[in-house]
Amino acid sequence: MLFRSGIIVAFFTLLSRIFGLARELFIASMFGTSYLADSINVAFKLPNLFRRIFGEGALSAVFIPIFNEKLLHSSAAARKISGEIFTLLLLTLITLVVLMEIFMPSIVLILAPGFHKNLEKFELTILVCRITIPYVIFISATALLGGILNSVKQFAAFAFAPIILSVTVIIGTLILQQYISSPIAISIAVVIAGILQILFMLYFVFKANLSFPLTINIHDSDVKKFLLNMIPATLSSGVYQLNLFISQSIASFIPGAVSILSYADRIYQFPLSIIGITFGTILLPELSKIYKINDLKKAYQLQNKAIKAGLFLSIPASLGIILLSEPIIHIIFERGAFLADDTIKTAQAISAFAIGLPAFVLSKIFMPIFYANNDTKTPLKITIYSLTINTILNLLLMLFFDHIGIALGSSIAAWYNVWLLHKYGKVYHVVPFTSKKIMIFTLKLLFSALSMSLIILIINHYYGSYFYHESLLIKSLTLSATIITGALVFFISSLILGIYQELLSKNESTI
Repeated sequence: MLFRSGIIVAFFTLLSRIFGLARELFIASMFGTSYLADSINVAFKLPNLFRRIFGEGALSAVFIPIFNEKLLHSSAAARKISGEIFTLLLLTLITLVVLMEIFMPSIVLILAPGFHKNLEKFELTILVCRITIPYVIFISATALLGGILNSVKQFAAFAFAPIILSVTVIIGTLILQQYISSPIAISIAVVIAGILQILFMLYFVFKANLSFPLTINIHDSDVKKFLLNMIPATLSSGVYQLNLFISQSIASFIPGAVSILSYADRIYQFPLSIIGITFGTILLPELSKIYKINDLKKAYQLQNKAIKAGLFLSIPASLGIILLSEPIIHIIFERGAFLADDTIKTAQAISAFAIGLPAFVLSKIFMPIFYANNDTKTPLKITIYSLTINTILNLLLMLFFDHIGIALGSSIAAWYNVWLLHKYGKVYHVVPFTSKKIMIFTLKLLFSALSMSLIILIINHYYGSYFYHESLLIKSLTLSATIITGALVFFISSLILGIYQELLSKNESTI
């Protein structure tokens, strides 16, 4: 069931990331790494910050276990709590958006202090952020509806929803920019996309017979429990997202760095979303049910499978991105206002991010274990520790490596975060990295991934010039052939070493 659900989520996540990449290509070709691009990227990230806090972060983590508990009693009870929490969310977000509209100049000054040196850039960023910030209401509500559907194992709709954003941004901008400036057009298109996304999700919630009335009842014991758990969970998600914005704030002092890191993050999000977010999405509802019936053996087995699968996919992806970062960026982004120098800088950033890819994936697997046990305080403590390390590393490494140092600092902090999650997760029987089976499995994986890397290096040595051929078709085919060949070597090695068979085995050992 885990992997069948995972395939569904992974497929639609991959599809959404392809459309997301098309959206980034559209933005990159229009704005490159100019000050316009920096302003647009901040305007995109600001509502996403609160979406991840209220929508996909704290809200989902706290809401799904409560919703699942209600489902065990009756669907009516589940619908009732959904309506109460949904109404509470809307009122909170509307208030928040109004306050942010008022104080947007101060918010932008905090998020991107380096922009203040360029008055035109600073004022444009304030304007586009004011236009895009209402998107947080629609996307956070969409995320709550997605949590409801995920709880009943209907994963496809929420995984598909981001495609609506990408398509609407591209088409909406092309239409609107005939009448208004491109930065304003793309900002309005984001808000239109948010409205379409929530309507899309409401349709599937009604179709699943999980519709609910909008009611307020803060005296309900479940609502009180929700609010009690939301405080540390919100702080935890907020601190984590603050972590990302501190990196952006630091990057704002380097011309073009905000856009460079944003483009690098888009490529990096491909494997992270498909692997990490897929597991995070399906593990929380599954684990919350397992822990409710106190089946620790089954929980351990599920964790073990997820960790092995996450490592199996993230380790070769990490090495592949590092080795092929420059041709990947060159082929995907280098056109229009995006120049060869931008390719080199973006490739350097994505290579630094890729070092932390397995860590980011593992954190997506470990975090639901805490939330499934209604533990929101431990993740908060861990996130604060990680944020402190990340900020220190970003500031120190930026002095020596510019934008690369910011990405590298994030990767190192990600590994520290995983170590903390593993350490504090022992109380919930988290699979130990020091177990013999996990260590042997990881060593086999590393051997297979290094074999793949050797083949890629050989291909690059003899045929690397074709990555930069004048014909887009030839260089795209060369890159595709290299990736496919490397993947084949990895999978063949995995078969020989028994890695693939171990992943598919239904009898997962608890030792």
